[in-house]
Amino acid sequence: MPVYLDFISVFGAQTEPRDRRFSGFREQTTMADPPRGLVFSEIGRSGRQYQICYNLKTAALKSEHKVDMKLSEWSIQPAAFHHQFDIVNGRTLWIVTKGNRDLQERYKELTGKDGRLEDKSFGTVEECFRSSLAAHLMFCHWSTENWRWLILWLENVVEEETSMAILGPRGPGHAHRQYTTHDLQGLQRHDDKTNEVIADLEANVEIMALLCKFYTGLMSNNSISQRLKDAVELDINAFTAQVENMISDFKMQIARATLLVKITKDRKELVTMHLQSQASERMESLNLNMEQDAIVMRIVTIVTLIYLPATFVSTFFSTDVVKYQDQGGGPPNDGVFSNTALYRWLQVTLPLTTITLAAAVWALKRAQNQRWQQEYTKEQKKWPVGEEKDTGSIGLRSDTNSNNIV
Repeated sequence: MPVYLDFISVFGAQTEPRDRRFSGFREQTTMADPPRGLVFSEIGRSGRQYQICYNLKTAALKSEHKVDMKLSEWSIQPAAFHHQFDIVNGRTLWIVTKGNRDLQERYKELTGKDGRLEDKSFGTVEECFRSSLAAHLMFCHWSTENWRWLILWLENVVEEETSMAILGPRGPGHAHRQYTTHDLQGLQRHDDKTNEVIADLEANVEIMALLCKFYTGLMSNNSISQRLKDAVELDINAFTAQVENMISDFKMQIARATLLVKITKDRKELVTMHLQSQASERMESLNLNMEQDAIVMRIVTIVTLIYLPATFVSTFFSTDVVKYQDQGGGPPNDGVFSNTALYRWLQVTLPLTTITLAAAVWALKRAQNQRWQQEYTKEQKKWPVGEEKDTGSIGLRSDTNSNNIV
C-alpha cells in the first residue's frame, strides 16, 4: 500500500524525533474482481487479497542510573507493520520497520524450532491465516511491554521531587527544602512525559481495537469462502479475546497515568505556593533588616541633632568674629567683637548656601522631568497614534432638571 510510506517517514537519522505522535490504521481489500495487474498466478498471487498497515509503540529503558534514578533515560520506540494476505493461495507478506532488530529476532523465535507448530505452519490457506494472527498477536504483546515500569519510574521521580513539599515542616528550626524555578521546570517536564505516555497508550488501544474490528469484519465478507471462515472463526475469536485483554490492561495503565498527571499538577501548585512563601519570608527578613537600619539611622539623627548646635557654635566662635584670646599672650579677656569679620562671614556663607540649595532644586526637577519623559515614552509605545486610550476616568455632567450630579 502506498500509504505505508506515511508510516515509515517517521524513521531515519534525525537529531530530534519528528512526528513521534503519529499513529494510524489503514486497510485495503480487493477480494472480488481484483485488478488484472495484481494477478500473477505464476507466483501464487490471485489478486484477491487484503492489506493492512498500522503502527504500535512500546517503552524501553535506554540507560539506568544506579545512584540517582532521576538520571535514568526512557524512550518510546515505534514500529510500523504492513501485512498482505492472499485469501486464495495463502501468500503472506510482512514488512516491519523498527529502529533495531528486536522484532526480527522475536519473529525468528516464533517460527523457529522452539515455536508452536500452529504459529509456523504454512501448508494450507487456513494454516497461513493462523500464522498471520500469531504474528499480529506477537506484535501486540511487544507493544504492552515496560509501560508499567515507565509509569512507576515517573511516579517515583515525582514523589522524590515533591515529598518535602508535603512532609517538610516550614516552621522555625525545622529542616525543609528550598524550592527554585528549576524544580517547577522539572515537574513540568515529567507532566509532559506522562501526557505523552497517555497519548501513546490511547493510540495503541485505538489501533488494537481497529485490528480486532477488521478481522471480525472478515467473517461477514461474502468474498471469503465459507470453508475458510469456518476453519478460522475460533482462531479469530481467540485472537480478539487476547487483544481485548491487552486493551483492558492498557486502559488501566492510562487511568494510572491520568491520576499521576493530576497528582503532578497538584504538587506543582504546592511547590509554587512554597516558592511564594519563600519569597514572603525573604521580604519579611529584608523588611526586618530595613527596620533595624531605620532605628540606627534614627539614633544617628538624634545624636547629630544634639551635637549640631554645639558644632555650629564651636565653628562660629573659631572665626575672627569674636576673640577671647589676648593677642599679646596675656590672660583671656571679656572678648572682642569684629563687625568686619561678621560681615565677611555672611558675604561668603549666604551666597554659598543659596547656590547649594539652587543646585539641589535643579537636580530634583531634572530627575522628575526625566522620569516623566520615560513614562510618556512608554505610554506612547503602548498606545500608538490613532488609537484611543481608555483612562478609566469618570465623567461628570450636571442635570439641569433635577440639580443632581451624574
